[in-house]
Amino acid sequence: MELGSELEKIIANSRLVAIDLNSEYISSFHFLIATLQSDNIAQKIFKSYDWKFQNLIELLKSDDKKIVAKYYLTKEFDAILRNGSFYARIYSDIKVNPEHIVLAMLANKNSYAGNYLNEIEMDYFKFKKECEKIRSIKSNKFLEFFGSSKRLVSLGLLSII
Repeated sequence: MELGSELEKIIANSRLVAIDLNSEYISSFHFLIATLQSDNIAQKIFKSYDWKFQNLIELLKSDDKKIVAKYYLTKEFDAILRNGSFYARIYSDIKVNPEHIVLAMLANKNSYAGNYLNEIEMDYFKFKKECEKIRSIKSNKFLEFFGSSKRLVSLGLLSII
């Protein structure tokens, strides 16, 4: 499935966020922060909760890491990006958008950013409800059953479906 242009921009900005924070990799945390820098559904939801992720930024800054020329995705974030197309399918979208990646984070119990969002009281269904306020979405209930289950997602079931 093709990535939406806004998602491509956020992924590119994730690299810049990683550089700014002296990280040698791009993680789902960097994606969350980069999401705030563009106009998309996830950003609108985060903004409505007045989330600027300052605590997360400070935490990422505190690690003293050396900058290297090559940036790579963490295994965790790579899996989330690959699962993003499944969430686009759930909502019958042609392209993978930022909100699909956030849903993939929230549904994956191994997602650092997803766990961070859970800690600040955002879960899969709450995020989906906020998306519905911004745009009309209809989900495939069968696919969503699998996609919203942290246990089934962590078992790698999405790649089979």
